[in-house]
Amino acid sequence: MDSMILGERLRQIRLMLGMTQKELAWATHLSQPVLSRLENGEEVYASVLLSVLYYYQGKISLDRLFSPDFVASKEKLLYTNREDILQKLVRQLDLIADTISEANVMSLAQIDRLKKEVL
Repeated sequence: MDSMILGERLRQIRLMLGMTQKELAWATHLSQPVLSRLENGEEVYASVLLSVLYYYQGKISLDRLFSPDFVASKEKLLYTNREDILQKLVRQLDLIADTISEANVMSLAQIDRLKKEVL
């Protein structure tokens, strides 16, 4: 996607959320001039875009941001319906389950190693 188009979409989303660049800068720990450059389609570090997308992730549906038929409207972007919220919750729960599962496997391996050392 063209950086000018992406920048304009990000500006529209920020305005739709009722935020100033200064407020978004504070929320994302970025500077306002850097956000201005991003929204104007100028070259910025990828980490700047990622910080903004990370901040927006719980507020909007990011897949719609990159959709060819993008429309900056609350009905189209915000997580307003129950299915969007439940899908996001399920993804978060899956991540938690994976983390717990990995931790348990590592813990069981350490216990087995300790048992072998003791015996």
